[in-house]
Amino acid sequence: NHFALALGLVPEQHIGSVLKYIRLRGMACSVYAAQFLMEAIYEAGEDDYALSLLTKEDERSWYNMVRHNATITYEAWDDKFKPNQDWNHAWGAAPANIIPRYLVGIRPLEAGFEHMSIAPQTSTLEQVKALVPTMRGGVEVEISNTPKNYTLKVKIPANTTAEVSLPATEKLSDSSRLSINGRKCKLRVLPNNRIDCGNLGSGEWLIRLD
Repeated sequence: NHFALALGLVPEQHIGSVLKYIRLRGMACSVYAAQFLMEAIYEAGEDDYALSLLTKEDERSWYNMVRHNATITYEAWDDKFKPNQDWNHAWGAAPANIIPRYLVGIRPLEAGFEHMSIAPQTSTLEQVKALVPTMRGGVEVEISNTPKNYTLKVKIPANTTAEVSLPATEKLSDSSRLSINGRKCKLRVLPNNRIDCGNLGSGEWLIRLD
């Protein structure tokens, strides 16, 4: 199910039931397949569930590797699942790309990051700070998510542009205000339940949703 969802093969009318089944199964897959599971969940907009999988602490978790003093990701979740595993598998390191690409939300839309998307899916995280390297320079992001507002500070490298959006959180109401660098902007909610902040050029931007 999660491979089909990650690869865009699930008909739209069945996505809800597939997601329901995936949530029932938890992290039933291998550390390798976890890459596709996390992509499928984030692509479906299920950032709350995705964060719960990233941060869980049972045997089938990345925390379990840390608990066993791992210095690089394992071939399997635990020795009990594969007694002859080795402890140096990059294929177990899905969070290393899932966090910048989905949680922080920085992905190229054109080759070489000349044009990119910045669409964080932070769920309940209150603070996020990241520097995502690209061949055109680092993209710096700092997010504050409080009950009263959602703030995104972003530094976009020279000679690049970015399509920026914020999650339409439960705090969104008729009185909500969107501002970019102190200037009030029209609040437009996209079909994927995100708030459009427009196409921004190089420089530093402060985006607030109050």
